[in-house]
Amino acid sequence: MNSYERVFARLNGDPVDRIPNLCLVMTFAAREIGVPYGQFITDYRLLSEGMLRCYEKYHLDALSVCSDPMREAGGFGAEVVFPENDVPYSPVPLITGCQDIGRLKITEPASSRRMNDRLEAVRLLKSRTGNEVPVIGWVEGAVAESCDLMDVSNCLCEMLDEPEAMHELLTICLEQAELFARAQLEAGADIIGIGDAACSLIGPDLYEEFALPYQQKLISRIHDAGGKVKLHICGNLNPVLHLVAKTGADIVDLDYMVDLRKACDIFPETSCLNGNFDPVQILLQGDIKTIDQAVKECLACAGLHRTMISAGCEVPTFTPPENLEEVWHVLSSSGTVN
Repeated sequence: MNSYERVFARLNGDPVDRIPNLCLVMTFAAREIGVPYGQFITDYRLLSEGMLRCYEKYHLDALSVCSDPMREAGGFGAEVVFPENDVPYSPVPLITGCQDIGRLKITEPASSRRMNDRLEAVRLLKSRTGNEVPVIGWVEGAVAESCDLMDVSNCLCEMLDEPEAMHELLTICLEQAELFARAQLEAGADIIGIGDAACSLIGPDLYEEFALPYQQKLISRIHDAGGKVKLHICGNLNPVLHLVAKTGADIVDLDYMVDLRKACDIFPETSCLNGNFDPVQILLQGDIKTIDQAVKECLACAGLHRTMISAGCEVPTFTPPENLEEVWHVLSSSGTVN
């Protein structure tokens, strides 16, 4: 099976020759091709080169254009700083509170320099690989994007103080994400990743009111447009895991704090759980033996659910190459899974 066949067979609950390897590379991919991260994420040709290199060398089963959370924020008009070797950020929030929501204007992705750069990455990766490997596009979830525009503290406070206005902001962020997702599907993406990391900072009540409805709407609309969805919320999801299970996402990334075996009991079979060994202690700081053990522990859940394998979050920049190679060695020796 090639990677495209393997991933979609697993999504459909069909037999696969091995469990898919969905390890997420970003800064690691830039280091792999020897370019500063600030250049990597502002030139789709470099990003595509790094992703293709890691796909080929480390036997990954997807090509992702995930790079940073500031593409939509830049399209809204936020000031974005690009450190040479770190993730970009906005030094001054575009809006300081809900009173500034009226300043936000939804942007056509092709007219925004950095959103269009991601579209070009999708086009290039798809043209290079066809149906050999799935291409994963990426958008920010409504809660994460609200935090990108307002900053996390203000955003969480406004959920409590100005709930009606926050729903207005979340709706705007949802509409921008849908527009960007559809553009990436049209460019050739097979799956859309939704990054909503800030949702791991809120409890069940806030999640159910401010996160879940917008995730469900975005996922449903991406499905309507013909795409699959991978939901990525890094951090401790244990308090809201039962709610994440209701999003309708086809693939759900789980960080290492979550017990994968217990999650298999909570999520419907239609959601593939992806994870979830510790990216730092295991992948960055571990050795071949500890990686072998950690991956096998995740593989032990393969018969319980449609699981896929990756570190709980991004592969750290300075991960020894042999450690990432070992993930594939374990998977390749695991055999067919029904």
